[in-house]
Amino acid sequence: MQQFILEDGTPQRRHRQRLNELLSSTKGSLRIATAYVTDREFIKKAVKRDTLLLISLLPMDVASGATSVETLGWMLRSGVKCQVLPDRPRLHAKVYIFGTSNAIVTSANLTRNAFDSNIEVGVEINGQAVDEINRWFDELWKIGSPLTIDDLSDLQSHTSLLRQEYSKLKKRAKNDLLLTKQHNLSNVLTDSLQDLFTKAPRFFVCNTDRRQGERTSTGGFALEQEMYNRGLATAWEDFKYPSHMERVEPGDAIFMFAKGVGIIDVGVATAPCEILSPNNPDRVRNFYNEENTKEWRVPVKLLTWTDEAGAYRYKSPNATFWDVTGSDYDEFRKKVKAHFLDDI
Repeated sequence: MQQFILEDGTPQRRHRQRLNELLSSTKGSLRIATAYVTDREFIKKAVKRDTLLLISLLPMDVASGATSVETLGWMLRSGVKCQVLPDRPRLHAKVYIFGTSNAIVTSANLTRNAFDSNIEVGVEINGQAVDEINRWFDELWKIGSPLTIDDLSDLQSHTSLLRQEYSKLKKRAKNDLLLTKQHNLSNVLTDSLQDLFTKAPRFFVCNTDRRQGERTSTGGFALEQEMYNRGLATAWEDFKYPSHMERVEPGDAIFMFAKGVGIIDVGVATAPCEILSPNNPDRVRNFYNEENTKEWRVPVKLLTWTDEAGAYRYKSPNATFWDVTGSDYDEFRKKVKAHFLDDI
């Protein structure tokens, strides 16, 4: 019997729910074929299960953020076996196979956007059809190449300039689009930096906490990368100005600040601040494990993440999260806007 998995844009996310249910109720290996990878929450629930990941991996996938090198590295270190298919013909399928009993064929890649916000459609199948999909997966697995941590490190290095150029192109494209369209987004969260700077009721800066936590396999900063991967502006007690974080509402602008560098991203808050207890399983727990430390965080849609070369240079006050809405920060906000919109 076939079962449809239909996303309609509401907060009830059916793909993630059904995938987690199948993880709990089935046995055997977990096999995933996907074009893009950014989500690790689903795989976290399968770390004790034999997991095979079949992907395509092009430099532009990394440059555009469609696939996260950090997430792939985490998966490899967690024991996931990964094969990369040749560039042509390109893998575009999205299939999740649970042993020999169930499979989901869907439009949803293994990404946060697919699982948490996109409108997606999938169908769950069982019976003999699962055997046929397993045979399809096995044949493709044979022609793939094993992915290693060294491969990811090389890819991260080789795509550095491409990521910078893509970020600039994306900003210019958004600006060009604004010149040709009239937007009425006063009550809608926006992908447009121009709209955000114009309409955001409040502006805040969040320190990405480069001093704490581990370094990633590619030399990055683990806490900072986790904020990016999960779309969070995060802080831990004790920090200055917790009342500032409590002011945040959906639609507010969030500047992500890297210590010693400057502003590396501008995003829009998608929900108010939430506070997680030390034992909450959804915490950024792998990187900050003080037993009595609460986690403060704001869900953020990040719009223009960049590296150090593309950052707006800025020396911050000694604070973790602070409000820069007032007139004292008018010049600062103007300069950040000019930097990220090339409005000079």
